[in-house]
Amino acid sequence: MRFFLIFATSIFLISAAAPTCVHSQCPPGSWVLTGQVVDEAGNGISGLDLDLASGTTGLALLVSGDVTLADGTFSMTICQVTTPGTYLLSVNPQLDELLFPIEDLPVSLSGSTSLGVLTLDTAAIITGRVIGENFEILPAVDLDFTDAVTGAVQVFSGDYTIVDGTFSTKVVPGFWDVQFTASPLSTPLQMVPRELRDVLATTVTDLGDVRLRQGRFLTGTVLNPAGSPVFNADLDARDLITGEKIVTPGDNTNSSGVFGVWVPEGDLEIEIDPPNGSTLVPLLQDINVPTTGVDLGILTMVEGVAVSGVVIDGAQSVVPGVDLDFLISASGVEIPTADDNANSSGQFSVQVVPDTYDIAFRPSFITGLAPLVLPSVSVATNTDLGTVLLPDGAALTGTILAGGVPVAGAEIELLNPGTGSLIYLFGNDTDGLGAFAIRQTPGIYDLRVIPPIGSGFPIYEEAAIDLTADLNLSIDLLGGPPPTPPNPVTAFDCCCPGDVVLQWTNGDDDYDLIQILRQGTFLTNLPGTSTGFVDVSAPPAFLEYLVIPIRNSLTGAPAGCTVDNSPTQTTPPVENLVCEQSGSGVTLSWTNASATYEEIQLYQDGVFLSTLSGAATSIFIDGLSAGIYQWEIIAVEGGSVSTGESCNVDVVVSPDPVFIRGNANGDASVNVADAITILEYLFSGGATPDCLSALDVNDSSAVNIADSIHLLGFLFSGGIPPELPYPNPGVDPTPDTLPCN
Repeated sequence: MRFFLIFATSIFLISAAAPTCVHSQCPPGSWVLTGQVVDEAGNGISGLDLDLASGTTGLALLVSGDVTLADGTFSMTICQVTTPGTYLLSVNPQLDELLFPIEDLPVSLSGSTSLGVLTLDTAAIITGRVIGENFEILPAVDLDFTDAVTGAVQVFSGDYTIVDGTFSTKVVPGFWDVQFTASPLSTPLQMVPRELRDVLATTVTDLGDVRLRQGRFLTGTVLNPAGSPVFNADLDARDLITGEKIVTPGDNTNSSGVFGVWVPEGDLEIEIDPPNGSTLVPLLQDINVPTTGVDLGILTMVEGVAVSGVVIDGAQSVVPGVDLDFLISASGVEIPTADDNANSSGQFSVQVVPDTYDIAFRPSFITGLAPLVLPSVSVATNTDLGTVLLPDGAALTGTILAGGVPVAGAEIELLNPGTGSLIYLFGNDTDGLGAFAIRQTPGIYDLRVIPPIGSGFPIYEEAAIDLTADLNLSIDLLGGPPPTPPNPVTAFDCCCPGDVVLQWTNGDDDYDLIQILRQGTFLTNLPGTSTGFVDVSAPPAFLEYLVIPIRNSLTGAPAGCTVDNSPTQTTPPVENLVCEQSGSGVTLSWTNASATYEEIQLYQDGVFLSTLSGAATSIFIDGLSAGIYQWEIIAVEGGSVSTGESCNVDVVVSPDPVFIRGNANGDASVNVADAITILEYLFSGGATPDCLSALDVNDSSAVNIADSIHLLGFLFSGGIPPELPYPNPGVDPTPDTLPCN
């Protein structure tokens, strides 16, 4: 509920500015605080507002000279009697400045003090407006930002919509998955959350109107072939028209195999994946969801057969992380698969239904290997493919432009020059910088670039490109001669687990900037003269890094390296983890196996949720919808993490009653008979209606004669209509203690 409080108090904060005074009014002997505020490049920043508050009460102090000068320096006088102690300094850039503020920085004062140099971190701004299905504005919508590299949720100030439905949030530059979730303050309707993936924020990114759709309830029961419930199966939904994935919180089946989620109406594709370790095969089905919602009834998952083996390269080394795709040979249709990646030992085991498949193996770009397709593999029973050797790959990289502007979402295709048939590729769409990086076995290919639908750009074709060695291209779809792409960096190396250190030599001396990718996802941009980077937020895992130089909007060929950043120490996990429902929330409690935990990390359904104190032994999580949730507790000690302890809870939420306010007698219409029913209930010993909320016409949380008067005034004198929900049935937007069954 954090953003509700921010939303409700924002108007007060705008008007409650800190008091100011002129320097001449400050008493003799007043303390003076000096310093300088700079950006990350060391440049002074002018016009910044500085505030100082008591570290004990939080109350603002009376100050003078609380604005930085042209070179970023300041000389701020405290214009009131001050005692030695800890105070809180805030440095506030303008809302539209691409800088983060410094908030409540503790400073110890006992007299006039130089605070030295203070650095404001660079920010990007994501703006837009959230509207509903009928284009109504939606205030108090919560925005959640997920780091695409780590999956960690990061909280930023201003991550909610204001009264006109707009938002403007300062974020760390990079790619973000942004989820929009309406609240009861936004609308009384049940809205489906929406996630925009891979939003690139570098300066100001305007998302325009983000439209949320009204939810329709989708339910069903998942059984195995023996008719038993499938517990903890995961449901995903995708819009068949737009291809967008639908956000469905609490979408795992419960112990009875039942799922229940809110989705928009229309044509959807649903995929139900079995729990980890199951021998069942994912279920894929196209459905139509009407405005009334739909119960899909019994959905039976079938048993699969295992396709297994181990992936190696030409040096006979195992290749971890290779992704497998299964395409039905007769139709080319890809089937859904779960747990379809090779493990750290290069081994894989994937459950599929018996059929004949083209099996595609997809290594990451940094391995230097090309994809491999095993055609027409007959899978009738458990099938061991043995050792699968992946070929070396030549890198095809570059940038797609249109009139010098990068084109995102363009598709790169390679074709056999003799037959014209498509060569299997993956990851062959351009990113937000118009860049692409793919591998294929060395050879001669025809190249085709297909621009995004609706862009109006022409298709680009080039015959007989030579991919016998690595090739970096720059292509302008509008025919303009693009400038020469930069040379790649050389001598790229990663070392030193913990804070991973990257070092390289620049291939040119005029890069505009250098982009760092971790695990194939944008991490940061560096100045073009940089020759090193320290990844202080490197997660404890086997990591792959790419360095890509950029000049004149063109990318150079990426250079890659790997480092094993897995923890070397063993931290004992928490013990005796217990999770149980408490009202509408869940309480997690545990015992700490060590008294020196530095912090405790909490994950929900595999996504980072929050960081707790190392001494914490419980947490209450509220506001959950119905469904099965998994929580995992990970302890951190001495810089290393423990194995996770997890538990599942099937959250049961009583459905909110649906009624029409004013429909006292329950006949689905509002008329004078309802006013009579209210009077009979109050004064003639009439039976107590099943839903007293329907009698509370003025929504005062009590039923009295004022409700009958309100209703009669509306019916016969043009008075105010009953409060919501009216005239259509719905849930109470202002719940109270009046019973309604």
